[in-house]
Amino acid sequence: MPCFLPIGLLILIMRLSTAADDAVPDILLSLSAVAGGKVDLPCDIASPMEEDEVYLVLWYKDESTTPIYSVDARKGRLPQARHAASDNLSSRAYFSVISKPSVLEMESLVAEDEGEYRCRVDFRKARTRYSIIYLQIIVPPGIPIIKDHNGEVLQGMIGPYNEGDRLLLICESEGGKPLPSLTWWKSTILLDDTHEVTSPNTVRNELEIAVLKRLDLMAVYICQASNNNISVPTSSSITLEMNFRPLEVRIEGHRRPLSAKKPLELVCMTTGSRPPAVITWRKGDTKLKSVKDKISVGDSVTTSTLILTPTSEDNGKFLYCQADNLVIPGSTIEDSWKLEVHFVPQLTLRLGSKLRHSNIQERNDVYFECNIRANPWVTDIGWKFDNQELHTNLSAGIIVSNQTLVLQRVQRHNRGRYSCTGTNTEGQGESNHVHLRVQFAPVCKPGQKTLYGSLLHSAVRILCEVEADPADVTFRWQFNNTSGNLEALTSRSTGTRSVVNYIPRTEHDFGTLYCRGKNSVGLQTEPCTYTVIPAGVPGMVRNCSINSETEHSFLLHCAEGDDGGLAQHFYMEVREAATDQLRANISADRPSFVARGLPSNTIFQVTVYSGNAKGTSVPVTLRVGTHPTPESQTQKDDVWQLNINPYLWVLIAIVVGLISVALFVVLYMKTRNRHHAIKTASQTMASCKSPSSAPAFPDDGCDVCACTGRGEEKLPVLITGNGMVTTNGERKDGDGGLMFINSNCVGWKKFQTNPDCDLVTKSILNVPIEDKESLDCNVSVSPSSRPPSISSPGTASPEDVPTKTQKCNSRYTSKTSLTDESNATLPLMSSRQTEV
Repeated sequence: MPCFLPIGLLILIMRLSTAADDAVPDILLSLSAVAGGKVDLPCDIASPMEEDEVYLVLWYKDESTTPIYSVDARKGRLPQARHAASDNLSSRAYFSVISKPSVLEMESLVAEDEGEYRCRVDFRKARTRYSIIYLQIIVPPGIPIIKDHNGEVLQGMIGPYNEGDRLLLICESEGGKPLPSLTWWKSTILLDDTHEVTSPNTVRNELEIAVLKRLDLMAVYICQASNNNISVPTSSSITLEMNFRPLEVRIEGHRRPLSAKKPLELVCMTTGSRPPAVITWRKGDTKLKSVKDKISVGDSVTTSTLILTPTSEDNGKFLYCQADNLVIPGSTIEDSWKLEVHFVPQLTLRLGSKLRHSNIQERNDVYFECNIRANPWVTDIGWKFDNQELHTNLSAGIIVSNQTLVLQRVQRHNRGRYSCTGTNTEGQGESNHVHLRVQFAPVCKPGQKTLYGSLLHSAVRILCEVEADPADVTFRWQFNNTSGNLEALTSRSTGTRSVVNYIPRTEHDFGTLYCRGKNSVGLQTEPCTYTVIPAGVPGMVRNCSINSETEHSFLLHCAEGDDGGLAQHFYMEVREAATDQLRANISADRPSFVARGLPSNTIFQVTVYSGNAKGTSVPVTLRVGTHPTPESQTQKDDVWQLNINPYLWVLIAIVVGLISVALFVVLYMKTRNRHHAIKTASQTMASCKSPSSAPAFPDDGCDVCACTGRGEEKLPVLITGNGMVTTNGERKDGDGGLMFINSNCVGWKKFQTNPDCDLVTKSILNVPIEDKESLDCNVSVSPSSRPPSISSPGTASPEDVPTKTQKCNSRYTSKTSLTDESNATLPLMSSRQTEV
């Protein structure tokens, strides 16, 4: 874009004023161009006269008298003109005559191209024309360099810087003509346009950010150098990476009381940290290990999960969740929760502060104190003695008063373990056990042997045991002889035990011995008494039992009987019950025996007795059996034999017998019923005489009526529908029926109410039969094998012409009923009289 410079114009005027030539330049211009770029220097070659032509175009620079570029058209027209350029412009300049006005095109400009350019145009007719142009070459500044406060060059992504840091950015640019101006931009926002020249060729601009904020994350800061409005300014930029401190941390969930020893899952969440914050759990000053940490996709939220199992000691402590950005010192923030832990009461029992175990003796007063630690506080306090509940009992000297137990005038039975209990909403707790020691003078230990048998001149060892606290006891033995005097005896004592070896030398030396102990509490009030009598045979053993029977052994155990005053031994004999063969003979110091090596599956007679120097006891006899071998089957001579218990054989025989009896009874009843049916049928059949025999009744339901000429054969019986038997062909109202009986069939057949007894259907008729009525019917017997028919006169077909007619008179007595194949109940004749 051309611009007029006052300085260039002044120089041009001065030169024109001193020029010898009287020509006046037509164009006075000042142009600016950027080094490395191009410029068009205008020169008007249009002639003011018509039909004129350009002869010569010459370009001069500064004071040079030699053209730097020429266009010679003197030997032809301008399009065919000859162009010539100096060495400096040979490849960078061209005069274009096409443009209007014509221009000298220059490219790849350098700083040396700056100066005054003159264009001289000679015409064929017109006067020579001059154009003067002043060209200014602008050199762009170098690319700015960004540095930090330490002089380190910054470029691209820088940092990370911590939130709240101070940032100083220094931008410098060297070179450029004229010197450039430096400006700072944040993206498209101008931040600073002040700069200073630090050297003839250097410009500097410093940008200070006092406090970096979250908005500065990934912000782009640009330093721009510009010295013209033609070319694009040069610039450098940096992108800011930052670290953020955590903004918030909190323990999530409702803060309620916790129960001791019950695991609880807690979650702590923190937000706002870059990079993600590190979460630390603390209980008081103790660090806890979390189960897992999770970072959200955006890296701004971190959660940590803790499984906490509180204890009673945690009650009142603070639980902390701490979030730290490790790259930002002092970025720690935390959330705290004062724990309230509910737990089962914790109790501690001790004797009263002024009491000592070593000083408690019978008839002293004792009290216990129960210290309680509980949350929530106890609702009930209890006391136990040897795991039995204690309650106030003034008569027994027991007083329960909340956290104190008082025992008045304690005795030996008050010795034992004491504890206190407390109950709250979490459960019941029990204290430690305190064993109360009550010191007392010696007393006889119960359950001792007090009766001893002895032989004359034989020593008997008599043991005296007492209970005492303290157990350091001294003993004194005395014998009450027949004269009533107490004689002291020599003994050996250890702790609460004392032994005397007593030898009766005469009959008067049998009697009673007294043993009395003494400790630091006092002398035994009632002595222990032991009686020595002449020795006898031992008593028999008691309560014998058999255990652990196997195929070849068993274990027998008995309780000892009285030893008769002497040392006794025990004996067991084992004999086979069947053969009286002795299988084992065992002796022992105690009545426990094991018999081995016995035959299996055998019954034995076992005898047990004891003996001492005076003789043997009454024997005790038992029966014992060994088990059979595990094999249920054995093979002998390639033949398998089944071993079955004899009791099983008896059971099998009984079952088989019962089954056989049942089958016999069933068969007998069936045979008897069949015989009775045949007999009844024979008695109730009517007799008919005929020269020919009738065929037997068919087996398919007895469809026809037939009879024979012999009275012993089976005959049909004709019955009226109302139960009255017709006599001599006379019938009464109602349907009739036919009853027939043979070995296969007893049934009724319905017929038409026709005096000639024609059989037309098989329907069953259930009608009663009156006693002693007669039946008169004509029976036609066919000579063929077909069943005969009963017909009336004039109704017989040619093929059914009877050969002979029989008249039967029958008398009946109806008593029973029968059932045919249709399950209808029918009257059945139990007796019958027949006349032929």
